[in-house]
Amino acid sequence: MEHLSNALKAVFKEQDGDEVLFCADMLQKDDQYNCGEMPRPDTDMNESQIQYLLRKVNAYNTLDQESMVGQVVISEWMEPLKSHKELKFFDQSVFNMLLHFACKTIYFKNNDPVCHYSKLLRWHNVSNLFGEDTFTTIFAASLDIVNRSKRDFFDWPAYIDHDNKELNALFKNRMTDLHMHLKGSSYNFDMSWLSIMNNITSMENTFTEVYNIRKIYGWDKKLYAKMYRACAIRLYLASRTGLLLEKDRLTFAQLSIIIDDKINNTNDDIVKSAIDEPVKRQLLESHSLDFLLSKVKETSQHFDNRSDYQDLDYIRIPHYNKDNIRSVLSSERELMYRVFKLLLIGCDDYKNISSLFYAYLCYKIKFRNSILQLNSTVGFYNFTLYEEIKDKFIVKKYKKFLYKAAIESFLINGKERYLETRIVPDTTEEGIAEKIKEIADSIDEKYRFNFSIIFHFIKSRDERNDKEYRHKELREDIKKRAFAIYNFRNNAKYLGVGSEDYALAGYVVGIDAANSEIYCRPEVFAQAFRFLKNHYIKNNGLQRPNDLNITYHVGEDFFDIADGLRAVEEAMIYFNLKNGDRLGHCLVLGTDVRKYYSMRYNTICCTKQVLLDNMAWLHHKCKRLFGYTSLCYYLEGVFRQYFYEVYQEDIYKDDKFNYLLLEDPDVKNNINDYYQSWLLRGNHPLFANEAFKSDSEIEKEWNNCAENHHDGAENAKYNINALELFDKYHKDKIIEKGANAVTFTIKESYVEDFYKLLEAIQEQLLKEIEKKRISIECNPTSNYKIGEMSNYDEHPILKFYNSGLNTPYNKHDIAVSINTDDQGVFSTSLEREYSLIALAMERNQTEGFKNSPRRIIDWLDKIRQMSVEQQFDNDIFNYK
Repeated sequence: MEHLSNALKAVFKEQDGDEVLFCADMLQKDDQYNCGEMPRPDTDMNESQIQYLLRKVNAYNTLDQESMVGQVVISEWMEPLKSHKELKFFDQSVFNMLLHFACKTIYFKNNDPVCHYSKLLRWHNVSNLFGEDTFTTIFAASLDIVNRSKRDFFDWPAYIDHDNKELNALFKNRMTDLHMHLKGSSYNFDMSWLSIMNNITSMENTFTEVYNIRKIYGWDKKLYAKMYRACAIRLYLASRTGLLLEKDRLTFAQLSIIIDDKINNTNDDIVKSAIDEPVKRQLLESHSLDFLLSKVKETSQHFDNRSDYQDLDYIRIPHYNKDNIRSVLSSERELMYRVFKLLLIGCDDYKNISSLFYAYLCYKIKFRNSILQLNSTVGFYNFTLYEEIKDKFIVKKYKKFLYKAAIESFLINGKERYLETRIVPDTTEEGIAEKIKEIADSIDEKYRFNFSIIFHFIKSRDERNDKEYRHKELREDIKKRAFAIYNFRNNAKYLGVGSEDYALAGYVVGIDAANSEIYCRPEVFAQAFRFLKNHYIKNNGLQRPNDLNITYHVGEDFFDIADGLRAVEEAMIYFNLKNGDRLGHCLVLGTDVRKYYSMRYNTICCTKQVLLDNMAWLHHKCKRLFGYTSLCYYLEGVFRQYFYEVYQEDIYKDDKFNYLLLEDPDVKNNINDYYQSWLLRGNHPLFANEAFKSDSEIEKEWNNCAENHHDGAENAKYNINALELFDKYHKDKIIEKGANAVTFTIKESYVEDFYKLLEAIQEQLLKEIEKKRISIECNPTSNYKIGEMSNYDEHPILKFYNSGLNTPYNKHDIAVSINTDDQGVFSTSLEREYSLIALAMERNQTEGFKNSPRRIIDWLDKIRQMSVEQQFDNDIFNYK
């Protein structure tokens, strides 16, 4: 199926909708029409056209391979599949390719599409690119024609189920999703698409804004024009398939004018004509997409038995007996289903409908791949390019449905389900209350107490401008938001005290910090985390625990493994993490050290400050784990070079050493003092320089948390040299020098010792996390997309917790959970995450360390149980 998957990518992802319309003589290109010179790609695609598209996929090493696959596309996959008599196929058509893939991966059970479990990995990877509905709707249409049945229900899950009975039984138990970002976990693409298709004429500025942000990353400058055409085509297809009332239907003549940009010339001719003004206005409106959309939207306001979700679309959203949030997916699904059915049955205008629908799907898939992280690039920065526009195209009135879909789409699948969703805290207590109430009010009452909220602060890079200390502006912003959380939680009106309303403050159960961690260390959030964790609500509310818990994104993205491991330890030391706290991702703890560095030819690219910190930290670890070895001597030498360059201005000037000033420095003392100064970084930057004045109770509590009372930090504050280095660390000159980029290659004779040291540190940190009963939140698809795994079975969860499994890894019983992270961005669900891990483990077993499917499911069930134990609100099911 690999070749078919690549062919689908070529024909539907790489094909340009404008090119389809041009070949169908519906759109000009270079001021000319096609005039029959190029065949229509939807029905008559030739070998040169398919090879051109396959070349864009870049999946084949030779042109011969590429040519052969192109021939198979035309001779086999665009043709009907005769072995499947239960399905209706097209005559030669690109849509047959969708059916070829669908009939190998899915089937219908109890009137809903279901994936063959054995094909789930393939289904997930391919359908993500095009949207599952592209395959499920054509399969449903084909099946229903053969069975002569009429389909009225289109509210199956956004991410379809599979047929593994044992796993499905597991999912009927209590399930929790502990790591889920609210705005990225909804039907992000589907709602963005509906938003654009219903409001395109008011969104040009939005497209321009995103283009300016993303133009250097290949954002299509003409995307707005393409979406405009897609919107017009959708309106016509809805008209043609009877989804609109006759008075609202768009004719093919009207569509032709709109999609070919002839509207301006046509309008000019009408304006200049001598016809009566009422007739003139009527003609202008007939060519105005804005008017035509407003007309059908007005009609939708007066539907009988109107769905609660009808504001999302002008196409009727069915009002099912068991109405739930999945209904919002129904209108687009029904449109696609009806068009596929119309084409399969046959119609007089088949060629036009086929070309228009193919163009529509190409436009839709292009937009999907523009806003969801579906490329193969790894790293957190690539993720942020998609994360920052995840709700850019969703107009304001759709936002309440965005929250509802994120939360209810998980909760409706079982009676005992719970999730913790993450949002950014506002800078005022009123703003916090307003946001939480907006979220809670959007949720059905029966689910209102089955979710909690974790506030996540946002990490950001320190923009220097002669500031007093590192990240001053961000630290002040964090303080402002921390104070807002404090006041919000201490305000009786948000606690349900003396009120029949639900307690808003009770929804908040934890704090976190998210976003790219490379340029923002745990030290920036340390004081705020200690402040909020130690804070307690003085007036007991009606429900929910008073204490805030800590979780923290760390070890997900890093300059190198040493840098990532150090960040994990910084979080544990600076936040004083204890039993019940959690860490998010922690990929660095399970990354293969040898593979990672060998892929980079043992060369590290980072800033001088990071390299200096790593050398001092590794030196300390080496002494503790192995004693004073030759590697320590090597680390000291590297440390000395960069220490002089960054911290010793007099000794190192103009890229040269002044050897007269060296005077035989004691490197060991320098590196030890430096390590102790690193331990102090969890303190406020000015903790040693001034006595903090407290004008209020909240300021007193804040200042009491300025110092980290970890044993190592307590000892370090009595080291004068360490205090001096800590003070220098925050000075502009040091920051400027330390920010310079550098490449460093590990000396060949020390490579093996370096590997062994990092592997030992990984093991030491895992043992410490296990001993302290700190949990790790795993997010398989997110980690697969952002990290450096080639398969799901390479996920480090197998190194964190492998009780009951045969693995080549050291035994560990760390409490872990499986979660979704940003399920809307990554097109997944909690059930899908468990299932992908299970299937990958079954498929890719290490010789000598094999596990039966039953053993894998039992292991997953233990993880499910541990997830429930790790909830920050363990009494959730006592509140009804």
